Amino acid sequence: MLETCLYRGEVVHRRLTPVRHELRYRVFNLFADVDRLAETGAGLRLFSYNRFNLFSIMDRNHGPGDGTPISEHAWRLVRGADGGGEVKRVFMFCYPSVLGYVFNPLTVYYGFDGEERLRLMVYEVNNTFGGRHSYVVPVGAEFAQKAPKHFFVSPFNAVEGHYTFHFTAPAEKMALGVALSVAGQPVLNAYVSGTRVELSDRALLRSFLGMPFLTLKVIGAIHLQALRLWWKGLRLKRRPEAPNHTVDILPEVTTQP
Repeated sequence: MLETCLYRGEVVHRRLTPVRHELRYRVFNLFADVDRLAETGAGLRLFSYNRFNLFSIMDRNHGPGDGTPISEHAWRLVRGADGGGEVKRVFMFCYPSVLGYVFNPLTVYYGFDGEERLRLMVYEVNNTFGGRHSYVVPVGAEFAQKAPKHFFVSPFNAVEGHYTFHFTAPAEKMALGVALSVAGQPVLNAYVSGTRVELSDRALLRSFLGMPFLTLKVIGAIHLQALRLWWKGLRLKRRPEAPNHTVDILPEVTTQP
């Protein structure tokens, strides 16, 4: 049965070319019904929706970034996609704000039908320059999808190539992988996995004590690893001018590698 929870696990990043580099660290994520964020916040002392707390989710940190409610934004994308009419519930998978701060390299929205089968995925990608791009992709028979890269993320990668997404339907365990290839050559891949933990104040406090600087660790790791990649010889790519928030709604699912 689908319900809001935490997932504790790890993130792995591997760069394959032109230099090899790996990053691995422990994380925890919130998996939450977008239509019940206020209800979730009302039932907990350490988590709030659109209000400062030890942990929180803020509308301004997602979607267009203008305060549009997360639920409204998510359903707008779902209803505009092929197969979106089959979706009955939408859950978001992200880092919550910790003491008011968060940076989510990737927020994922999972669209489920009335029988709790995955029908649609939304990959909301953020860069450290304040930009955001969403890929809306229907789910086919296999849990693998492909989308052209249309957004500047890493300063070491130009806007070219394709992403391949591999995932499982979140249950007791979850897994999500993203791989980037350019001209058929694998460039990098990232992977997050986790084990389900019931959402409670006790679980939130335990997560905070175990990883008190989660969101700072994420942004710190991004800049530290960038410095290491520069030291290994990678050079920065020019960042193109682009709107702050853009969307790709893909009409077809492909499972090509």
